[in-house]
Amino acid sequence: MPLSTDEQEVLQNVGRQLELDPDYWEEIEEGLMAMIEANAALNHLFQLNKAKLEALDGQLPREILPSLAELEEELFTETREVVTFDGFPKDISSQPNQVISLTSTILKTDNQDQTAKELSFLEELSDYVQSYRFFNSYFGNPSDRSTIIPPSEPLIHGQPYFLFIDISPERKGLDKEPTPFPDQALAQVWNDQETLSLDVVVTSKDFSIDATVKPLTLPRRGSSDSVQFTVKPNLFEGRSYIRVELLYRGYLLQSKQIAALILPRGGAEIPESLRPPQTARITFTTTDLLTNEQLALLPERVLTVDVELDRRDGSIDFRFLDRTQGNQELAFYDTTLQPTALGEAIAAVRYQLSLMASNDEGYKWKTQGDMELLNTWLPALADAGRRLYRVMLPENKGNILGEDRGETLRAALHPNTVIQVNPILGKVTIPWALLYERKIRYSQRVRVCEQFVERDTDCTGCPFKDDSKVVCPHAFWGYRYAIEQLPAWTSNELPQPLALIRQIANDRPLSLNFNVCREFLLWQEHLPKIEALGSVELFEADEIPALELIWENDGATLDLIYFYCHGGVEESSKQPYLALSGERIYSNFLEDFEHRWQHHPLVLLNGCGTGDYGPESYISLIDDFRAAGASGVIGTECPVPEMFAEPYAIALLGRLFRGEPLGQAMLAVRRELLQNNLNPLGLVYSMYAAHEIALTIPVAHH
Repeated sequence: MPLSTDEQEVLQNVGRQLELDPDYWEEIEEGLMAMIEANAALNHLFQLNKAKLEALDGQLPREILPSLAELEEELFTETREVVTFDGFPKDISSQPNQVISLTSTILKTDNQDQTAKELSFLEELSDYVQSYRFFNSYFGNPSDRSTIIPPSEPLIHGQPYFLFIDISPERKGLDKEPTPFPDQALAQVWNDQETLSLDVVVTSKDFSIDATVKPLTLPRRGSSDSVQFTVKPNLFEGRSYIRVELLYRGYLLQSKQIAALILPRGGAEIPESLRPPQTARITFTTTDLLTNEQLALLPERVLTVDVELDRRDGSIDFRFLDRTQGNQELAFYDTTLQPTALGEAIAAVRYQLSLMASNDEGYKWKTQGDMELLNTWLPALADAGRRLYRVMLPENKGNILGEDRGETLRAALHPNTVIQVNPILGKVTIPWALLYERKIRYSQRVRVCEQFVERDTDCTGCPFKDDSKVVCPHAFWGYRYAIEQLPAWTSNELPQPLALIRQIANDRPLSLNFNVCREFLLWQEHLPKIEALGSVELFEADEIPALELIWENDGATLDLIYFYCHGGVEESSKQPYLALSGERIYSNFLEDFEHRWQHHPLVLLNGCGTGDYGPESYISLIDDFRAAGASGVIGTECPVPEMFAEPYAIALLGRLFRGEPLGQAMLAVRRELLQNNLNPLGLVYSMYAAHEIALTIPVAHH
């Protein structure tokens, strides 16, 4: 419906007032709203679009808005110079609010409704707002499907409820914050399809649930159907939790935690401290663009392991999302461990690894190993790795039919599978590479298979394949699979939520910051070897002032940050640190560089030498590296001898410089060093990054 002359005049006056003083809004608002409310059709449109814009929560891409000059060119065909009331030309770049400038320019035109229809950027903005959708969840009453349980009501113990899940442009349900569904991540996988099939996974220790996995059909636009799960609170009283995850072909798109207050019976008074009784919050979201090429080239994530620390009882929950049978049969099972049991199994594995790496009789001074050394050290490591595997993998647990989940899983996981680990809420680091998936009858007489070098990873045709007295290196997860531990967990320290990055946007030469401890023996020959690998610009620091200078002046362009130094944990304060020559870098130091690494460099922690050095030393530093902008971190499970750390880094960087994805490169280097050098220390290195993270431009010398 066109605007009347009077209405157009009101809008023109508003435009002029806003141009003169953008802060004048409060005085203008009352009259403008009265005019809008008096026109029913205009008011309906205004309220509809206002709700959509509020849902954006200020997250509008800057590139959608034109500059004032571009807008004027579109409106008036030739650019006019904007003159202020003091007679001087106005500089738009100094304008405090771009949106107000654009709005005032449109409102000053003679026929605002017609102008708005013709402006290309408003059309683009409208499309953007239309396509914004939300991952909604809310409870309903099973006896009456249309009755939604309001968030102001608690749930009652033992009573069944529907949990509804949908994706919709309308924000509804329990979420406190308006985090949008990551539609942009799926932008390139639609082709000519009108719908995509997602998996919804719902799990809880506090509720019994009718099915853990259901398909959700996502239309290209608008709302999906509502998927319903029947849930019943087992908890008698108190705060209970449900985890909901959305996956596309095994890629985690978004996950949320729903919290609901359970009461033993209805009608009880709820204390203020427990309000609101129902809430939900997004705990992970991907912002990475999935492309058809990427999905075709990369292995699907057929096993996703979610690791979560339960804040109430301190237990650690593992959720195994097993997609080995394809998308149709996403199996789910979980296991709950007390940290002591898990901690003991992890400590035993790291102790064996550390002994093997740092013992004078082990690999401390030897890069080239032999069968005798392998036979001395690998069986004990396999035994500890088997204990860890059995503690974590739910073989025969809670399965009435007796189907052995762990063994079924093992049979279905093929070599080179990418296993995705999501540490959600609570940082739990596990040496995944050291899990040993074959049975072992450990004694002094157990030996390493003599034939593994000639055999493929599946040990095809090997006569010792099922012999529990023969240790096979191919049964360690680190030699069999590529394991990514996503550094995209959400924690209280990090801005919510950080994007998962799969590309280092480097130029040629690659910009590399090398931080070293001068006491190391091999670093001076290490540097020229790095330079010989590819086109690199080195920024070297052996003391903190030099490092500060590099990070302050060149932090925004760094591609790789490499620490070739000691690390550990302070005895008194339990603070983790990295040590350059004589000085230590702590978390507070790193925090000061928040958002400085705009190039999203990869951080390599090559923690050599002595000292208590493992993930518990640097795990809290990963948050600081991520907050500064790092795309991921490579670290070690224990101190690693410099004799090994130096050639390992050269082998890994060589592959990375050629453009290989990091996860694939780490798996290949680990296998090479075992095959060629009979040295198993490649298992020491772990990756906290996306498996396929790689350089945009390879820099290797050909």
